[in-house]
Amino acid sequence: MSLSLQSNRQPTMRQLQLIQALARYQNLSVVAENLHISQPSVSIQLKNLSELIGLPVYQMQGRKLTLTDAGKAVLRSANTIFQSLDNLKTDIDNLQGVITGTLLISVVTTAQYFLPLLLAAFAKRHPKVEIKLEIGNRENIQSRLLENSDDFYIFSNIPQNVQVIETPFLENEVVVVVPENHELAQFPKVSLTRLSHYPFILREAGSGTREYTVELFKQHGLSLNEKMTIASSEAIKQAVAAGLGISVLSKHSLDFGIMPGIKIINVEHFPIRSKWRLVQNASRQPTLLADAFHKFMVENGGEILASAVQNNQQ
Repeated sequence: MSLSLQSNRQPTMRQLQLIQALARYQNLSVVAENLHISQPSVSIQLKNLSELIGLPVYQMQGRKLTLTDAGKAVLRSANTIFQSLDNLKTDIDNLQGVITGTLLISVVTTAQYFLPLLLAAFAKRHPKVEIKLEIGNRENIQSRLLENSDDFYIFSNIPQNVQVIETPFLENEVVVVVPENHELAQFPKVSLTRLSHYPFILREAGSGTREYTVELFKQHGLSLNEKMTIASSEAIKQAVAAGLGISVLSKHSLDFGIMPGIKIINVEHFPIRSKWRLVQNASRQPTLLADAFHKFMVENGGEILASAVQNNQQ
């Protein structure tokens, strides 16, 4: 979308910050609180920005404020501008032999179980790097990828509607979990056919665990008996422990997020093996900091987590 400004003036840095904050918080009072300015000032600045570009930059949708197409166009430019400024500081620091800057990462909720360990190890090597981590469901993180909001994203099932650069860096195993006293827990191995008769609690549409499992059942001429959809691995574990159904989860959510009352069972064709992937928007300008993080994750991610899992089991 091409915008033409109504004068020779350009949006101010504050207005660009407001657009970024509005996209994130979708609420004027929360934007004002986080940027430490008054709500009337926020409203005036956004009104001035709308007048400057000749189109409204936000709209009401239910109880939330969302960006219009014009607002999204401004957001893309804001992200590019602030990234360029951050890159400038990083480049100067790098010329002095120090890796610094702000690393922006957004991940789907399942990655929250293992990523903090990796970020802690990376931060220990590069203490002058600031890390900002956004955790959300697949839809939210996919939107951030489309808007080119971050340096990296972590998915197991990559979105198809945007050009990306992706690197597999970690094994991902999807396993079947049941309440610990469930009848299926008594079998040494459960057939896929038997499993299909039980009610499932699944992640939201588009999530890797769901897509892989649905495809596996389909390949064997079976369908899942879906009882409930929950967009959180932690909530799914609680629902399974409460006896509401059985489920499939990434093993990482169990290795680093133990929940009493549930059990992994042995099922034919499980675990389903895939890869966690480090994803970048193809239009994102590379930085030395991003290159350093990419190299660290690919070379060290699997080893660090394998060691952590082993320590947890001792």
